[in-house]
Amino acid sequence: MQTNYRTLGIAVVFLVACGEGSAPELGTDGEGEPAVFNDPAMDAGTDPGDDEAARLDGVYSVPVTEPSLEPFASQPVVVDWRELNGRYRMDYDFPTDFTGVSQRVSFEGGVTPEGTIQLVGDLGSASCEPDVLGSGFVCTERFPQMAFDMERLQRDLERRGLPADEVARRIEVATFFQSDPIGILTFALD
Repeated sequence: MQTNYRTLGIAVVFLVACGEGSAPELGTDGEGEPAVFNDPAMDAGTDPGDDEAARLDGVYSVPVTEPSLEPFASQPVVVDWRELNGRYRMDYDFPTDFTGVSQRVSFEGGVTPEGTIQLVGDLGSASCEPDVLGSGFVCTERFPQMAFDMERLQRDLERRGLPADEVARRIEVATFFQSDPIGILTFALD
């Protein structure tokens, strides 16, 4: 049986937002006790496994203030998205063009009473809302634990044979992101 993730995700958000549903308070196990992400007791018998994750095309964007940097401020990503019993998990390889370092991002969490999906992981947190069409999500992500290697990034960009001006602009976007590691991930559920 194949799950329609768009309908399921949107239904959960609307049920919680309307007060219909019994989603646990964010950060609790449903009985008022603090939840521990990756707790084997919480996941026992409920992990859908990697084969049931929806693999979705997304775009990660660094919000830049300089219009000339916009063409270099977005990178494609493939998002593994899972939902089970009101719990969500999102994983993807973070674009090395923004950090110079290969890193896997993993978040887990649930729906708040306001209908936002709040996720946390080792590198940071994400707050996801349905997009305007209701066919996907827009996630604001904060990465206080993200690793950066600007020298390596510059070498990698130069090895690709990119023009010096483009290398400089890509480094400028990565430096901006390093100073304020907040970005936007968007993806559709179909």
